[in-house]
Amino acid sequence: MDKILKYVKEDKIIHYIIIVAVSLIAAIPLISLRIYGTDDGFIHLLRIIGTDNTIKDGIFPPLIQTHYARGFGYAMNLFYGPIVTYGPLLFKTFCTHYYDCLKLFAFATIIISGFTMYNFLCEITKKREIAVIGAIIYILIPYRLETIYNRFAIGEFSAYMFFPMLFHGLYNVINSDGKKNHYIIISAAGLILTHTISTEYSAIFAALYLICHIRKLKNKEIWRKLIIDVVLILLVTSFYTIPIVEHKINGNYIIFNSTSMRSLPEDVQNSALSPIQLVKDTIEPEGVDFNIGMPLIIFSIIGIVVASKISDDYKDEYLNFILIAIISLFMSMKLFPWIIMPQILTKLQFAWRMLSFFEFALSIICAINLYTLIILISNNKEKLKTILVSLTIILVLISMSKVNYNYKYESAKTLEDKQYEKIRINEKRLSIWSVNREYLPANCDYDYIENRKLGTLVLSGEAEICDENENGLSLEFNVKNAKEGTIVELPYIYYLGYSANMNDNGENKKIDTFESENGFVAIKIGEDIENAHIKIRYSGTILEKAGYVISAVSILGIVCFEIFNKRKSK
Repeated sequence: MDKILKYVKEDKIIHYIIIVAVSLIAAIPLISLRIYGTDDGFIHLLRIIGTDNTIKDGIFPPLIQTHYARGFGYAMNLFYGPIVTYGPLLFKTFCTHYYDCLKLFAFATIIISGFTMYNFLCEITKKREIAVIGAIIYILIPYRLETIYNRFAIGEFSAYMFFPMLFHGLYNVINSDGKKNHYIIISAAGLILTHTISTEYSAIFAALYLICHIRKLKNKEIWRKLIIDVVLILLVTSFYTIPIVEHKINGNYIIFNSTSMRSLPEDVQNSALSPIQLVKDTIEPEGVDFNIGMPLIIFSIIGIVVASKISDDYKDEYLNFILIAIISLFMSMKLFPWIIMPQILTKLQFAWRMLSFFEFALSIICAINLYTLIILISNNKEKLKTILVSLTIILVLISMSKVNYNYKYESAKTLEDKQYEKIRINEKRLSIWSVNREYLPANCDYDYIENRKLGTLVLSGEAEICDENENGLSLEFNVKNAKEGTIVELPYIYYLGYSANMNDNGENKKIDTFESENGFVAIKIGEDIENAHIKIRYSGTILEKAGYVISAVSILGIVCFEIFNKRKSK
């Protein structure tokens, strides 16, 4: 028995097996989860279905879903992190249904987050017992499971994979040999490509973490590595960030409008929590449950008893994460003055989203509390300590997994996932009311999109449109007897990257595209035309293409550099 206990304590593989087992327990509700019934699940089903169809249509990158918005093209991927789209689609190679792809991806995020938390705590405490306890707590924290099983906020719960890795990289650069600073690049790029809001606040807490280590930042080598990391992060994610910035500067879309997105300071203030909501679900029946659970409360209270006995080896880190926990909890509460915050900080829409950072920090705090209590009880008797660690792991698992997560479905969404998926796959021109509509041009009229005639329209002037041939995001047609200044609206919702060419009596001319008064792509006939042939296609912008090149070259460069370094060190 002693040998078994020693093996469990010292062997990392056994700890990984425990993490996998706990992840399987946390993922049990995925078996019966009806993704369509959750808050956002239907959007992500549509996203991967549309992406798969667009790729099959031969369009890459599949930023604009060709069948959505009545076939006028809807950019579901342009403004949203690609990891949470392409990640689930990887599972389609051996899954029949798209909803199963999403479930498998959700499980992958749970297990990976357990591994990243374990490795992080191993680094800062040098105690694998703390690491495995912290990983278990992190896997089972209530708000993260709420984001999966109630909201299915895929970007938000995917970000949990990267929080520990980000701080792991920062800790290593500041306090150790700096050989893991690539964790900063991987985690920050992962956050950017996953969830914008989590990225913004991760950067804020990372900055706070650096301030906590201000004395050590006198080392110029640390700054050199951090600056290089930031540059590489921007380069690696260029393929995603450049098109967004370009659309922000040169376009006008709902997602950038704080009023439409309910991200004004008063909106965030209204979503803040009262303390009672952390211990009792007091909101509407279909709302989010913010109950952090009695186990986390008890594990936190233990800190009052053991605070003076926490090892000096990691006490500073313990205090750093207490600070992060206090600030993030305060920011989720009604007492925090969101009403006077700049709008760049209120993009998170809901103040209670700060619970993700609070419970991340709390996982670390509680793990250290429990281990310190074990040390006090065992009085440094190794055998007793080993037994207590094993019992604590079991008790933490049992107590955390028994928290009453009352997952709720939206009452209006009664279809099973299989039914919903079948309907959407067979619906070749999906209504604008069936998608989220956040990525439309700001001056789009929903009713206009729903009632607009298919095909090319003459908005003003005179022209005859004939012989139209539309294929996804490519269109050809003939225009006859067109008068100079005639405005023609094309059957595509306006996004940057559409190009138009006209063949007039054998002479090819490029025509500028612009946004019509209805939010569609439009062209203007610059001269009287008797008979011409016009071709339209979505090819992306020059900056967008440059972004893909920059990202590809940067990733290739990083990989080559790492290979060279490893060979050099050998």
